[in-house]
Amino acid sequence: MTPKHQDLFQRALEKIPWATQTNAKRHDADGVTTRPPFIQRAKGCRMWDLDNREYIDFRCALGPITLGYQYREVDDAVRAQMQQGVLFSMSSPLEIETSEAILDTLAWADKIRFMKTGADTNACCLRLARSYTGRDHLLTSGYHGYQDWFTLDWPNPGIPQSLNDYVHGIDYDDIDAINKVFDEHGHELAAVVVVPVEWWREPSKLYLETLRAKCDEYGTLLIFDEVLTGFRIAKGGAQEFFGVTPDLAAYAKGIANGYPLSAYAGKQQYMDTLDKTVITTTYAGETLSLAAAKAVMTIINREPVIEHIAAMGERLRNGFDSIFQETNFPGKTVGLAPAITIKFEDEEAMHSPLRAKLFDHLYDNGIFANKEWLINYSHQPNDIDQTLDTMRQAVKATA
Repeated sequence: MTPKHQDLFQRALEKIPWATQTNAKRHDADGVTTRPPFIQRAKGCRMWDLDNREYIDFRCALGPITLGYQYREVDDAVRAQMQQGVLFSMSSPLEIETSEAILDTLAWADKIRFMKTGADTNACCLRLARSYTGRDHLLTSGYHGYQDWFTLDWPNPGIPQSLNDYVHGIDYDDIDAINKVFDEHGHELAAVVVVPVEWWREPSKLYLETLRAKCDEYGTLLIFDEVLTGFRIAKGGAQEFFGVTPDLAAYAKGIANGYPLSAYAGKQQYMDTLDKTVITTTYAGETLSLAAAKAVMTIINREPVIEHIAAMGERLRNGFDSIFQETNFPGKTVGLAPAITIKFEDEEAMHSPLRAKLFDHLYDNGIFANKEWLINYSHQPNDIDQTLDTMRQAVKATA
């Protein structure tokens, strides 16, 4: 850590637990020591730290940046709305306009409501499912935020252990576990909340189809956590990509290109549960983020955003795999193109000393690496090729 970063980091530790607001942005999170703890500015697919060191970014602010940093059309829409006001004493017409734009893009959901984070919207979906069905139990798979129902297996969660009686966790693509939970608790299950894709696994349409069939059989609501897949793997998200339709879905990262907005959407009969169940927050109608989301929808419906992200991801994947094969490096890529991951042979419980060593070299040489190599619309072939050149050097230095 350079002196500028060290000084600011120590100041942060004195006032801010973790020295950051986000667990995944903790400097000591995964053994990578060369990642700078602070970023000063960013534009397109590149970022600059406190020392003005430039990086090609594959973290994309943990996923929200789908078009690129400081994407002009989005930021212009925000600046224009700022002249009208940020938050009002009643609803803004922009709430309707943005709702229509998002629902038209998704093309499967009937109604939508806004929140601020992905954790918010997953909790909202679960609340609606419990209210609609009158049931209490939950089947879940994947990460859905910090709320009580989704974090019972975290260390020292600060959550009543009695909740364990209602929550049934399974691994992604574990069909036997699905059958077991439904056999034992099917008529008690209010909802199944799952991520449609685990980025470090190959996707499974059969898994989602099995969940859909079981939910239909038992009257359980199927909820997709599309916080990362929404507006990234397809305009209609996992529903379009896999051809499996949930009852409700949660969206966040990707919806507004970094502006703080999330949404939960679904079929009318389930969304209308809000007529009897109160879910409310003051800042959900904040207009700057709504203006950004409306602009994002315009762009992804006008331009080949999804196709470009997939193409750049495939270019990166093919390059990585070629390098690994040429050098006999003990790793291979897995997952979908918009956010490939590298599976290391020494990996245990998602931790790999080899990854940390490789990433240290990449950060030292201007590549902001990530477990999920997130692509945005501003990544161009020359950015990918520069990354591949640096990866080749890193592999040779690490082997």
